[in-house]
Amino acid sequence: MSLVMETNVRGVRVVTLNHASRMNPFSAELENSIKAALARANADPSVTAVVVTGGPDRSFSAGGDFNEVKLMKGGEEVDRWIDRITDLYSSVLTVDKPTVAAIDGYAIGMGFQFALMFDWRQAARSAEFRMPELKHGIGCSVGAAILRHALGYSSMQEIVFACEPIDAETAMTYGIVNRLSTPEQLLLDAIARAEEMASYPQVPYRATKQTIVQSMREVLLQSADASKRVHKAAFLARSPHAHFARVLGESEVSMDAQ
Repeated sequence: MSLVMETNVRGVRVVTLNHASRMNPFSAELENSIKAALARANADPSVTAVVVTGGPDRSFSAGGDFNEVKLMKGGEEVDRWIDRITDLYSSVLTVDKPTVAAIDGYAIGMGFQFALMFDWRQAARSAEFRMPELKHGIGCSVGAAILRHALGYSSMQEIVFACEPIDAETAMTYGIVNRLSTPEQLLLDAIARAEEMASYPQVPYRATKQTIVQSMREVLLQSADASKRVHKAAFLARSPHAHFARVLGESEVSMDAQ
């Protein structure tokens, strides 16, 4: 089974996340598939813009794949994981064509952060955003850096420390999303927005975009080392493992044996 599906609609490349789980957790394999799909779209002269979606009746992404993350002990594997995360986010910023995230279901943790990398965020009215890491014993340093840059210091503090669900209407007030759609209309509206942005003269669009995204690139680079330290400390203290066990329906004892 392909972990992403790629279709073309009037020059817009639609990349649909297709993890076996309807929650679309970011496994290493899914991340690699996304990065490859984005690179193909960027290199293809027939593609004018890119839309990424979780698919009908599925979540955009519920964040990291706990089946992988639960195995981390607080060593060099954490460094590699943070590098993976920043590489995934950077792969969106590297696309010099218009990019649109079509968000339905849940956008949690990494899924929330991934969405903020796109030029435009179109969300279904049923979408829900969460950054619940601290409540579950998981570091949120990358997320905090991204949120501060995208939304401002006070909004970042509220989202990171409250750990509360954010509905689509509230996400609009924060500036997390740009427009709302019905679930049925979401992908059509996202494609229409991508077409609209692709209709702009592309030399100034792409040059301006690269200037804009450079600051987010710098945020990712500057936060990486601190994020590695934060996550190593959390994993060494086993702070998130009870949460992983609850979500996966396992006992902490069985996780220790893996």
